[in-house]
Amino acid sequence: MKTKFTFFILLISFFSYCQSDTEKRDPVNQNDYESMLKWNNSSIRISKYKSATINENKLILKTETEICNETKGISLTLANGEVLNFENAKVICSESETKKHNLIGSFILTPELYNKLSQTEIIEFRLGKIKVPVDFKEKGENLQQLFKFSKNY
Repeated sequence: MKTKFTFFILLISFFSYCQSDTEKRDPVNQNDYESMLKWNNSSIRISKYKSATINENKLILKTETEICNETKGISLTLANGEVLNFENAKVICSESETKKHNLIGSFILTPELYNKLSQTEIIEFRLGKIKVPVDFKEKGENLQQLFKFSKNY
């Protein structure tokens, strides 16, 4: 009887384990490429995660602001005047060390979007209602270089 009970518990544990569809993300498989902007401690980051089962690219936008309201939606204004809206994208707000608020928003880069953004420049992005002009801190830095640098991973 004890053997049957032990086998039954092991069988249930095995089925529970097999049903989990989320892979625990190992930091070893993630590489982030970030460029700082001149405006209010802002940055643009390309985050790449590659494992045996996941291959994901994200664009992460960050800024610092006095207020923290209307934290939904991301908008990108491209150099050619085109505006890309991600209305359902969540923007996370947290308090920073300087008693201001950090706004961080991200969205997944599909292969088409990755290709499009790697060939142009973002001149402005919006996190919720906060507009951030894209002016890189380092001379000569731009979005195309950030994509080229991250492409090697």
